[in-house]
Amino acid sequence: MKTGKPTRLSEKLNAELDEIRQEHVASTSSQLKSFRIDLKNIVGAAQHTIASDTRRFQTETASLFETRLRSIRLWLTISPWLIATMVLTGIALMMAASFFWTVHLTRSELTELGLTRIERPEGTWLVLDPSKTRLRTSTMDGQHVTCIRIEED
Repeated sequence: MKTGKPTRLSEKLNAELDEIRQEHVASTSSQLKSFRIDLKNIVGAAQHTIASDTRRFQTETASLFETRLRSIRLWLTISPWLIATMVLTGIALMMAASFFWTVHLTRSELTELGLTRIERPEGTWLVLDPSKTRLRTSTMDGQHVTCIRIEED
């Protein structure tokens, strides 16, 4: 290739083509450099976002686990007392229900037999219903005993 002004058409075309190639190479190089810079910025921003999201997730998860752990420790401290209280309350309620049921059955049974129970400060009295009961004296094992005879319907 000659230096200076080309004289022939082929030299002229080659020179223009060479000029276009150099511009294209410079443009491509500039675009690649710009692309590299943009890509580095994107990667840096993504790494920063991932790092901050990971830190936030770890912090929230740790605080959640700590809260749950505190709750579990509290329940482990309270639960034996709570269970014992519930069991004792259940036992006491069953005993009270059994007592009241027994009293109810005894009173209704006494009423069916013609007896009425009266509680006074000097003692408990049984009153006989003359239509259903009779007071009798009987002998048992050679001894005289007072008995109540219940007349069934």
